[in-house]
Amino acid sequence: MMAEKKLRVFRADASSCNGCDIEVLEALLPRFKVGGYIELVHDPSEAEALVITGGANFKTADEVRAVYEKLREPKIVICVGSCAISKGIFAEGYPMRGPADQMGIPITVFIGGCPPRPQAIAQAVASLLGIEVDTSEDYWGVPEGFRGLPEFDAEKCVACGACANACPTGAMGYEDGESSRTMRINYGLCIYCATCQEICPEESVKLTGEYKAFFRSKEEMVKSIEVPLRPCANCGRPFMTEKQAESILRRLMERSKDVYAPLLEDLKKMMSYCPECRQTVMNLRAGKAILIRASLSATTA
Repeated sequence: MMAEKKLRVFRADASSCNGCDIEVLEALLPRFKVGGYIELVHDPSEAEALVITGGANFKTADEVRAVYEKLREPKIVICVGSCAISKGIFAEGYPMRGPADQMGIPITVFIGGCPPRPQAIAQAVASLLGIEVDTSEDYWGVPEGFRGLPEFDAEKCVACGACANACPTGAMGYEDGESSRTMRINYGLCIYCATCQEICPEESVKLTGEYKAFFRSKEEMVKSIEVPLRPCANCGRPFMTEKQAESILRRLMERSKDVYAPLLEDLKKMMSYCPECRQTVMNLRAGKAILIRASLSATTA
């Protein structure tokens, strides 16, 4: 619920490129409607809210904690950008000690992005203050080709893991269970680079026009789908999804039907084994026989 007086805010850069800091200031411009409810202060002891940009390092971690301790109640903490959420591209850097929530600082809201749009920051602040923001003006929309939050197409996704292997920030990931593979998107880590969309062989990952990536917890940032796994015909261990196996066979047929169509049943049998079971002497021989037959077919086709 919005307070009668302005919310006094202290900004703390915990070691960033200043990209998010610039977007925070832009979000306070009159056209985004929330600046009139905010007062920036230069003394944390005068503030009720703290905006953190960047992942804290060994030089700034203690200072950020000290700033938080000086805040007045209710001690609202807003983490802005991927680095404030996860240390971003600096995560593996030896001096990093953050992010803030791992330093004992309770976070009120996380705003994802690298950097987030000022519109997203403004809407996140508005939600905290209980303000209804009119977003009918054109500048609340997105331009053509805008890269927003990625989404899985559950019908198309074969859970091959290409997006997870190519993702530079670890926002895309997967985990195998007993009978299914879980594909995950972590919006707190995503920088909207579109690598997942470009690498996906099934065109099952698309970047949308959605940019409002603010969350009350890190659990809320993760979206997932599940794809059934195929058990190995020999050892019973799940090793790939049914949809991926079907996709592989389909692509082989599309590439050279004349070569692979006569081998289809043998290929299906070989693909029913996990990589470890394929390494047995019997299966290695069968696999080599398939390759020889495919080579002969290709030379005579």
